[in-house]
Amino acid sequence: MTGERYLDDHPAGNPVNNAGLTIEIGDAAPSDWNELVASDPDSDYFHTRIWTETISRCYPDKISLWLTVRLQKRLVAGMAILHSIGRRVDLLESSLEGTSGGPIIARDLPVDFAGSLFMLLIDHFYQLRSGFLGSLSLSLNSGHEARFGFHLAGDSRWVRHEHSAAVISLAGGIDEVERGRMNKTKRNERNRALRRGVELEVTKDPELVAEYYPIYLRASEKWGIEPAPLILLQELLAASTDSGPGEGRAFFTCVRIEGRVVGGHLNLHYGDRVIAWNGVTDPKFSREHFPATAAIWGDLVESCRRGASWLDLGGSGGVIKLDEFKQYFGAEEIVRGWYVSETLALRGLRAGRSGLQHLLSKGKGYNRTIDRTDGTGQAPES
Repeated sequence: MTGERYLDDHPAGNPVNNAGLTIEIGDAAPSDWNELVASDPDSDYFHTRIWTETISRCYPDKISLWLTVRLQKRLVAGMAILHSIGRRVDLLESSLEGTSGGPIIARDLPVDFAGSLFMLLIDHFYQLRSGFLGSLSLSLNSGHEARFGFHLAGDSRWVRHEHSAAVISLAGGIDEVERGRMNKTKRNERNRALRRGVELEVTKDPELVAEYYPIYLRASEKWGIEPAPLILLQELLAASTDSGPGEGRAFFTCVRIEGRVVGGHLNLHYGDRVIAWNGVTDPKFSREHFPATAAIWGDLVESCRRGASWLDLGGSGGVIKLDEFKQYFGAEEIVRGWYVSETLALRGLRAGRSGLQHLLSKGKGYNRTIDRTDGTGQAPES
């Protein structure tokens, strides 16, 4: 589907001029998108064009759309969207499975004007919802939630879900993180892991990611989630660069024992934040070699070497022991807002399905506790 055809099908997205503003939608990122990302200090890796473009290449059922607002000729606001096609539900999301997204706004604009641009993009996004079973979603990171979340708080079109994430401050460098934030248990686990032959390597090697992938597949099946395709992990590593405003970078922390890959983390780096987005370790080695502890230690060392200020370990999927595991590294909690807007028919369908599942689950352990996490993929080892 071309951007022009998409505009024909969605007249609300056609260019509109208002007080010098031009609003457009297309299926290709504008050439100055990276400059917009760089102008918003609250942007993270998930706002970069690398992220959205790589997803649309690697998922055959997703196309990327780009809502932009220009003041005169300057790009002052924008929003990347993924449209899932060929499904019963017409799904448009400015995020992927809860990763941050939503509008990005140049930071040098007056506060009230920035808020107006935020809602202008939200209104145009809302008008793209179509079909009997239509769904929109967007997720705001903590910075954008603080700046713009209140605009959506009283908007009845959206339902807010609160997601927490664990982040580790890297202030003071790796020595300060080790001495002042990691507790003694985790330092001892790391030391035992290294003495017992655990090897850590920071790499972009697609073959090592391919060796890691079966471990991730087994974990995804256990967690009951749809795994990200291998090609996406490899393409993110290959596409990420080390220079240019608004560009994201990626690296893979690989954990091996006697040459065998037993786990790893795909880390996404933009600005002062590294996000351990995808990762898992083989539970067979947990008690003797502590690979999950080793993986986070490898992430910390490389993140500090790169000059980052934060390592983001994501959420814990409601697993209390996993929250505690991250706290042992000095992690603190931040809150993100995930906003969803669905047609009445889709809400009714979900409610009916939820009620049926509840009836079927009575006495059958439907709501079982499973050993799972979200994208950070770390299971507690102690």
